[in-house]
Amino acid sequence: MRQSPPHSMDLPEFLIQLGENGLAVVSDQETIGGAVEEIVRGWDAVQRQNLPGTAPDLVPAAATWAAIRLYRGCQALVCREIPPAEMAAFLREPCPCPESPAVDYSVDLVFRFLPDLLAIARRVSTDDPLVTELLALARAWPLSSVGMEGVGTVNAARLLRDPCLRQLYIDRILLSGDTARLNDDAVRAAAKAALGAYPELAPEIATALQTTP
Repeated sequence: MRQSPPHSMDLPEFLIQLGENGLAVVSDQETIGGAVEEIVRGWDAVQRQNLPGTAPDLVPAAATWAAIRLYRGCQALVCREIPPAEMAAFLREPCPCPESPAVDYSVDLVFRFLPDLLAIARRVSTDDPLVTELLALARAWPLSSVGMEGVGTVNAARLLRDPCLRQLYIDRILLSGDTARLNDDAVRAAAKAALGAYPELAPEIATALQTTP
């Protein structure tokens, strides 16, 4: 996600540009309209080709919810006149779908861009209320927030129950060197098993696994 010359995009165009070249351009206008399911289904098809195993089914409503939160988060970053209370209330609106690995997977199709948004928001101001709200989303959706600093304790139990998401989660931890995620005994065990006899693949994680939590 990077900055670009001003241009008003509705939500589908925002997602298309974000997926293709990392552009995230919003305005202060109400430009949410438009169906995003077709775009998200395309992302899903591509993602499945590179996953370890079979991913849970796509839940379009969950992905759409995440897309609107991401768009509004970008709006709050760019349009500084949005009242913090209004921004917080919108970002705190819970996902309408019951918790499940399928919902985690579907939300992650969009929230994989959440770390980029948080990084930009922190460059603006570490005290920005938007940073607080993005960190709350990061804690709620641990699959999407691996590698993000300052997230704190997360509950990855749902991810670990699904073989595909379990491996995807552990792979991201190893790749990012996110030792904070090792405070969960089940995650530690899975990370140790994934590294096996090759600790050099993730030296930070390997070192952390040698210590007692």
